[in-house]
Amino acid sequence: MITQYSFGEECIEPLKRNVIDKYKKWTDEEIRADLVSNRSEMVSIFCNFQGDYNKACGIRSNNAFLGKEVYVVGRRKYDRRGTVGTYHYETIYHADTLKEVTDKLRQEGYTIFAIDNIEKYNPVNLFEIEFPKKSAFVFGEENSGLSKRQIECCDCMVYIQQYGSTRSLNVASAASIIMYEYTKQYNQIKS
Repeated sequence: MITQYSFGEECIEPLKRNVIDKYKKWTDEEIRADLVSNRSEMVSIFCNFQGDYNKACGIRSNNAFLGKEVYVVGRRKYDRRGTVGTYHYETIYHADTLKEVTDKLRQEGYTIFAIDNIEKYNPVNLFEIEFPKKSAFVFGEENSGLSKRQIECCDCMVYIQQYGSTRSLNVASAASIIMYEYTKQYNQIKS
């Protein structure tokens, strides 16, 4: 079952929040309402079976690039510190399985992209793909990436070309790059 996260009370000290000047004196609800009018159709899905810090940083990136919503699949709790409070302004859902999320999103017309670099799945280079407006990106676990079962829930795998000796980027960095490229393709970012 997919459920929306609820994080409790409004921020008590609005002047100490990590928000742009425009929002300094706004309530959380006012900020959420203003952001909704500018959000894209992009959806981010984070697998959460180990509970690492990267999910929270990915949620922060979803806010930075105005994604529509976030799904956290697996363990219900995650380390929220990396959001630096942005969870107050995001629509975040929890689901037990990736399949229930991808089934729901497909019914809404989404294309589901696995973000990983496993050669046997013939991943497409990020810079050689044009994303549909209704794109959902699935990010795996730190260290283990995506499982075969998780990949099978997706329509296509996309990888980020790298030039150094490391096999992969961490989940939060990969999420930021993918979200930036999606946003750039839809002219929300002027290059």
